Amino acid sequence: MRILHTADWHLGKLFYGNYLTEDQAYVLEQQFLPLLRDEGIDAVVLAGDVYDRSLPPAEAVELFDDIATKITADLKIPFLVISGNHDSPARLSFASRLLAPQGLYIAGELDRLTGPVVLEDEAGPVAFLTIPYAEPAVVRQVLGQETVRSHQQAMEALLAWQAQAVPKGARTVCIAHAFVAGGVAGDSERPLSIGGTDQVAGSLFAPFTYTALGHLHGPQKVTSDTIRYAGSLLKYSFGEARQHKGAVIADIGADGQVDLAFRDFVPRHDVRIVSGSFEAIMAADDDRPDDFILARLDDTQPILDGMAKLRRKYPNAMALEMPNRNTQAAGQRDFDLQQVTERELFTGFAQTMRPDQPLTEAERACVRALWDELEKGGSLL
Repeated sequence: MRILHTADWHLGKLFYGNYLTEDQAYVLEQQFLPLLRDEGIDAVVLAGDVYDRSLPPAEAVELFDDIATKITADLKIPFLVISGNHDSPARLSFASRLLAPQGLYIAGELDRLTGPVVLEDEAGPVAFLTIPYAEPAVVRQVLGQETVRSHQQAMEALLAWQAQAVPKGARTVCIAHAFVAGGVAGDSERPLSIGGTDQVAGSLFAPFTYTALGHLHGPQKVTSDTIRYAGSLLKYSFGEARQHKGAVIADIGADGQVDLAFRDFVPRHDVRIVSGSFEAIMAADDDRPDDFILARLDDTQPILDGMAKLRRKYPNAMALEMPNRNTQAAGQRDFDLQQVTERELFTGFAQTMRPDQPLTEAERACVRALWDELEKGGSLL
C-alpha cells in the first residue's frame, strides 16, 4: 500500500499580518493533487493542524473542503485526518460519521472515535490508528482512567485503546499529533505544555509498521526511519528558511517493510533571509524579488527609511534586522533633558543619525532659518 503522509497545513495562517491561504492553495492545487495522481497513492494521511486556529477564516474552510472533495470524490483515494493542537476537535469532526462511507475519515473528538480505520490491498488489511491531539485531562475523562496525568500517559492510553480492535496480522499505521522526544522543534510551533512535559517517548510507536506524525514543522525521523514527521505545508517562520517542505511517501510491502521517499513542494513565494550591507543587498541581482524576505544587515549605523527602501526591490519584505547596530551613542545621555534647548536636541539627533556626515554650512543655515521662523509662534515643546 502506497501512503502519502502530510501534516501541519495550518490553513488560514497569518504571516506578518498577511493571510497565506492563496499560497497554500497554490501548493495544494498545483502540486499536492497532481502528486497523488502521478504517484498512484492508495491513501492520504493528514497528521493534524489542518487549520491554524480553532475558528478558521471562511476561505480556509472552503479550501479544505475543496481539497478533501477532490481527494475522495474525484480521485477516489481514502483521506484520513486527525485534529492537532491548533484545531477545534468538535468543529473538525462535524459530520465525520456521515463522511466516513465516502472515504473521508476525520478523528477529532475522542468520544466519536470508533476504532482503527482498516483498508485493504492485495496483501491484506492495513489498520490506521487515528490519535488526535488531546490534553491529558480530556483523555482521563473520556477513557475513565484516573491515572492519566501526563502527555506520555495519555498517549499510552489512547494507543492501547485503539490497538484493541486491530485485526490479527494486519500491518499498522499510527497517525498522531505529538511532540516525540528527540524531535527538533522550531520557532513556529505552539508549545503543547511548559517545561518539556509535552514530550512522549518514541518507543511508544516502535510496534507500528509506520508512524505518521504531525506537530513539528521540520521534516525528520525520530528514533527510527519509520517514525517520521512530514513537516508543515509551507515555511511559517524565517527560522524555517533553510527547511525543505513537502510530503512523505511510504510504500508498505506485504512483509511489513517500508520504503520511504520525500517529495518537495515549491512555494509560490519562498521564505528567505538575505544578508549583507544594505547597499550590497539593494545592488545584488535577485531573480525572485516577490519572495517573503527578512533582510539581515551588517550595517552598524541606522538606515533611514530602510523598510520602505527595501520594499522598492522586495515588495513582500517582512522584516529588517540589524544585529550589529551601534546603539552606544543613542544610549548615552550626558545632558539634562529638562534643561536642554530644542535646538540642542535637534543638533544631538542630527549627530546621532549622521555621525560620519556633519551638517553642511548650507544645512545649518537652513536649520537656523527654520528655528527662527518656528519660534516666532512660541515654544515647540
